[in-house]
Amino acid sequence: MMPRSIERDPVPPQPVISAREERMKRVFICSRYTGDVPRNIATAERLCRQAVERGCAPFAPHLLYTRFLDDGKPSEREAGIACGQAFMEICDEVWVFTGEGLSDGMRQDVDHARRLGKGVVEVR
Repeated sequence: MMPRSIERDPVPPQPVISAREERMKRVFICSRYTGDVPRNIATAERLCRQAVERGCAPFAPHLLYTRFLDDGKPSEREAGIACGQAFMEICDEVWVFTGEGLSDGMRQDVDHARRLGKGVVEVR
């Protein structure tokens, strides 16, 4: 169940713009990783593609850090989450995929986004 303060995705798809025309909006992609990993990776990749199609520059830390950190080891999982949140600071908004509910890591990211005053947008 999502908190009421997360907005529904109000932005219809936009044509891809050239980064030279204006600065691309940087969006942090927040979605599940653990569980059905192949399916969750495909979801994160789809969200990144949607962001690019809307003229945004996506960042999905769980697609990057899990390539060299072991999500099954608590210390490495926490390191990956911390690294992702460091990049969240330069993102313009956070897109949260709520189709499967929020995982513990996603809740940490949403809480961090709110502490930073970032817009949190629910996407499907």
